[in-house]
Amino acid sequence: MSERLTLATSTGLPFLSLAFHVAMGLIALAAGWMALTVRKGGEWHRRSGRIFVYTMIATGITAAGISVYEGKSPGGGLFTAYFVFTAYTAVETLPWAGRRVDIALMVLAFAFAASSYQGGFNALGRPGNQINGVPAGMLFFLATVVLLAAIGDFRMIRAGGIQGTRRIARHLWRMCFGLFIASGSFVAQLAQMKFLPEPFRNVTVIVALGAGPLVMLLYWMWRVRLRQNLRGLMTATPIEARQPA
Repeated sequence: MSERLTLATSTGLPFLSLAFHVAMGLIALAAGWMALTVRKGGEWHRRSGRIFVYTMIATGITAAGISVYEGKSPGGGLFTAYFVFTAYTAVETLPWAGRRVDIALMVLAFAFAASSYQGGFNALGRPGNQINGVPAGMLFFLATVVLLAAIGDFRMIRAGGIQGTRRIARHLWRMCFGLFIASGSFVAQLAQMKFLPEPFRNVTVIVALGAGPLVMLLYWMWRVRLRQNLRGLMTATPIEARQPA
């Protein structure tokens, strides 16, 4: 098993991969928070949202590669890319992303959920109830979230499409959770605070950045799914039923 990559100790391709990963993550954070705060459906929301999706997918894929290099599972990075991609396709129909792609992503989500539950139970039997520094509780939490996402994929595929408030809610909660992943990774740097820029060495600010997306996720689910309130949101045409690719 390789040692954990750091910018201070790596060289060559591993260094470039890690530097690219960090750069994409920082851009994703900025774009994600902008998309979260500006008017939903407006021009700035669409632009910052696209940047967030592209950079988060790049971040997730490079994270998967780095994890493989370190001798770990690439699941976390692939899970991140899955979340933001399915959030994006909830409101943007891609010609090549048909039913087969939806099914493949659903299977990936169910597989990740099963693997995470297994990892959580394995962690309970280890010292400190953790695996590679990840507590069993966090593994169970992520497993449950991705299981709910996979069930949502199944329901969408079975229905032949998604529209109305369900479509908007699918987009919003997955984007918010994707931002939570990015912010949570940033918060994890508390253990290496000396490597962070001075303006970000405030614990209160970092914790707020980490928990903020989850708070917004709950707010949007309450407003869109429970209250069916789309006032002020500039919504586009509902997604029609997808045909087999």
